[in-house]
Amino acid sequence: MKKVSLKDFIGELRASLKGQYTNALWPIGGFFIIFIALSLICLYFFQGIASSIMMSLMMVMYGMASMGAIGFAFLEMLVALGLLLAVRFFYGFFQVAFQYTYLARYRDDSQKVSASSIWQQYKRLNKNQLWRLALYAGLFIFLWTLPLDIVGGLLAKYKVAVIICRVLNLIVVIWKALQYSQGYFVYKDKRPEFLGQSMRHALTASKRFMKGLKWNYLLVMIVTVVLPIVIWTAIFGGLGYYGIYTATNFCIWLGFILAFLGLVAWLPVCYAATALYYHKTAPAQDLDKDFEGTFKSVEVLTGQADKK
Repeated sequence: MKKVSLKDFIGELRASLKGQYTNALWPIGGFFIIFIALSLICLYFFQGIASSIMMSLMMVMYGMASMGAIGFAFLEMLVALGLLLAVRFFYGFFQVAFQYTYLARYRDDSQKVSASSIWQQYKRLNKNQLWRLALYAGLFIFLWTLPLDIVGGLLAKYKVAVIICRVLNLIVVIWKALQYSQGYFVYKDKRPEFLGQSMRHALTASKRFMKGLKWNYLLVMIVTVVLPIVIWTAIFGGLGYYGIYTATNFCIWLGFILAFLGLVAWLPVCYAATALYYHKTAPAQDLDKDFEGTFKSVEVLTGQADKK
């Protein structure tokens, strides 16, 4: 374990972005804007179909529509939901490619962060393994929060108990997210050994990797990633809400557009920060030890162990 100095981290992060920021902004920001646009289109169709279904149900009550039409509308809604999930899933692959590109940059100064280098990283990704890793992380977090959700449901009439359960759930989600935060990176460094193996091993290794580093990682991410976004959004988002309150269209559009553009502009810093943290902490780790007892032997995978 080797904790990262916040001051040194900020200095190194700033130095690594110097001269590379603009080249990284266009592909990273462009993919994000495309993702948001496609998501909004899918949500628009989803909402429209949902409204149509509600109208059709009312018409069925008066004998003005058939159940077949409602079934077809439900099918359309499922298609819209599937497209929305697909867009989110594929954008997740690009997010991994962004982080891997920055990691390659930190490990080799000759590497550049650009649209072409990001695309090369994206093409080299094993999508089948990555989506299984994402599903495992989501499943484990869901299972950890499920007991508190059940307790909150059983105690729904007690408002204080529900609030306590929600707060505890949030703490659990943050804690597990910190434990799993290095899953994609440790997987990348051990990718050849994942052939035929369960992707949950990357999460196990990430938990071991982050032992003693969780609070340090949380502090670094809050200062370098979260806090600037919160401050920027509070200022210009507040301007937008002020425009709504005073019915000033100029303030509404200016506030929300600047808040969104600020988020887009900060994305390269976010991906660079996560990659830099792994780059600075990985040398003090023993990945073989982090993965100890996880991978199955070739004999077990091929069934040769059963014959013995």
